[in-house]
Amino acid sequence: MKIGEFAKMCGTKISVLRHYDKEKLLVPQYTDKFSGYRYYTSEQILVFHRINALKKSGFSLQEIKEMIADGKNSEEIAEMFIAKENEFLSALENLKEAKLIMTKLNIEFKDGQAVIAAGNGVDSKDLCTLAEAEIKAADYQRISQYKINENEIICDVVKLDKDVDPPEKILPFENDETVIGKWEIIGIYAVKADFYDNLYCFKNFYGDEQKYLYFLPDGEKYWSFSWTKGYLNSPVNNEYETEKIGDDLYMFVSLKEYEYTRGGKPTCLVLKKIDNERYSAQELAKKDDIDKPFVSDAKIIGKWRAHSFLGNKTEFPQDEEPIADLYFKEIEFFSDGNCRCVYEDDVFEGENMVVWTKNYLLRKWNWSACEYEIRNVDDKEYMIIEWKSGDYRYGGYDTNYYVFVRK
Repeated sequence: MKIGEFAKMCGTKISVLRHYDKEKLLVPQYTDKFSGYRYYTSEQILVFHRINALKKSGFSLQEIKEMIADGKNSEEIAEMFIAKENEFLSALENLKEAKLIMTKLNIEFKDGQAVIAAGNGVDSKDLCTLAEAEIKAADYQRISQYKINENEIICDVVKLDKDVDPPEKILPFENDETVIGKWEIIGIYAVKADFYDNLYCFKNFYGDEQKYLYFLPDGEKYWSFSWTKGYLNSPVNNEYETEKIGDDLYMFVSLKEYEYTRGGKPTCLVLKKIDNERYSAQELAKKDDIDKPFVSDAKIIGKWRAHSFLGNKTEFPQDEEPIADLYFKEIEFFSDGNCRCVYEDDVFEGENMVVWTKNYLLRKWNWSACEYEIRNVDDKEYMIIEWKSGDYRYGGYDTNYYVFVRK
């Protein structure tokens, strides 16, 4: 049958069929080379309806072509359907989240409680999820579970105040063999009961890439963590307890972080034991090549004082005045490849600790090769150098940068 008749049989337009032909998706059975007329068979009507059904289901023409014209097998097609289902489920979750964000929450803070009006067509659990953001935005901390009534939802809260630096006594090391090894980070919860209910988990702990914490033998410190029996130190003393749930060992840490230092309560960090291996800080750290041969660089020799700290090099130059209280204070580069680094509490020098070669400061004490570059701005020499802290070496973060100016 000609293209016009075929279009009527399929309930579509001729232009659609021509587009499908161009895309090699539904090619006519025969095209007259003299007249250019396209001819289709009745069997191709089913192919068209399959294409139409897949389009309505959200598949792109390219995806449909892979299924129909490119001859994918049944397993491959099934995988494509699963991927599309997951895509829609994700979109549905995003839509639900957007709807929640646009929902006007009726919340009142009084007498140490947050009171949320229920009812308004939104599920109570969804209202609790929305309340999590509202409570934080109002500078409060939730310190109890949500109590859901017919007309309102209530939880205990505390108003956060200015930053407080709680004094911490350094505790002597006491062993606890049960905690040595690798622990998976499950997440942070406002209260421990939320973990048991599998609700309101904050998963981002020291960066998206950091999914584990390690308790090293003898309480050895790695990154910003050490420990002693009953406490995870970071560096404050965070009390922990362990609990067997099924076949797994869990740890619940009273985490004294952001909320606590502002007059709130510790949150609950939950860990799950993965193994009992006796790791060391050295084997856990990311290690750069620090055995680079010495190559001189005359432009770097001399003293440099710290000027500023950058998240990334695109922030340079900054308009702000030099920062007076930076942790990394000064570097002096000597012509023989040695150097002297002055920090807030320490001075590192000597070829076993820190040296340099062209383009790199080699911090041997923590296995990091920090690349530097020199820039001239308004007749001043600045050195921008990588700062590979524990966040970089243990947490998977990108490097930050210090800026120094020649003294």
